[in-house]
Amino acid sequence: ILVQGNTVCVMGPYKGLKTARRVVEDCIKNVHPIYHIKSLMIRKELANDPRLANENWERFLPNFKKRNVQSRRPSAEEKEKARQKSASPFPPSQTPRKE
Repeated sequence: ILVQGNTVCVMGPYKGLKTARRVVEDCIKNVHPIYHIKSLMIRKELANDPRLANENWERFLPNFKKRNVQSRRPSAEEKEKARQKSASPFPPSQTPRKE
């Protein structure tokens, strides 16, 4: 996979092209490619094991959870206090000189 700006160049078999396309499209959607790379590495190892060839691999693949951190919205009182503090067009009075 070669990425330069918004242009992507991929070479390989059709199955690999489909996988690379999915990785690149998620990168454009702001999903880090390491999530796909980890699952691809695990699938490659599972494909080599003849006992697990006919089983469901979902239990081995990682499940990444979205972590949306909600920022606290300031209450109406806090907004009003901030607006009142900055409402004066004059600068604050000068502090007395230390002697």
